[in-house]
Amino acid sequence: MPGRSATAAAASGPSAEDAIQAVVAAARATLGQASSEVEDRRTPTDCSGFLRRLYIVAGVDLFSEGQSSDNGVRAIVRWIERHGIPHRHKVPAIGDVVFFDNSYDRNGDGRFNDPYTHAGLVEQVLADGTVMIIHATNHGIVREPMNLFRPHEETDSDGRSINAPLRRKTSRDPAGMPRLMSELFAGFGTVLPRQAASASRL
Repeated sequence: MPGRSATAAAASGPSAEDAIQAVVAAARATLGQASSEVEDRRTPTDCSGFLRRLYIVAGVDLFSEGQSSDNGVRAIVRWIERHGIPHRHKVPAIGDVVFFDNSYDRNGDGRFNDPYTHAGLVEQVLADGTVMIIHATNHGIVREPMNLFRPHEETDSDGRSINAPLRRKTSRDPAGMPRLMSELFAGFGTVLPRQAASASRL
């Protein structure tokens, strides 16, 4: 399926808001599954393949700008760079894609030098700034929190999780190796910009 620009997608057919709500609803419907089924099609439990299938619901193929050397996450980044809005606001919009670096040692060299290793979908933003993310992991489709205002805290004063671990601990990790979602955060990407996007987000 050919990719469409965010402008074209927003200008034709359902509104961008309706399309985003359909994407988020599709993501919620997969929670708890070992693999995702969107519009009666199964897809492997892979973070980028999961996001691609979700946004096909909105008529967008997030892999359409990918190059042969790209992993799926980098292919989505390329789509965002060409058709969407990459940003690093601490408060994203619902339906944004969130990217992470160094969620695992992809090249196996034991160093912290692996960009764009994971991605998820912003489902909602809580009053304290905690972002709830739905993403595909090796233990299924899950919803987990990230709070960029308190990036090095796993829980708040009430013991509520505000930053989920994303990188597994290994025996080779040095002390203080970043492992929380907020510590591995690489940026957000808006796929379908709303007409009245807020200029006041942090």
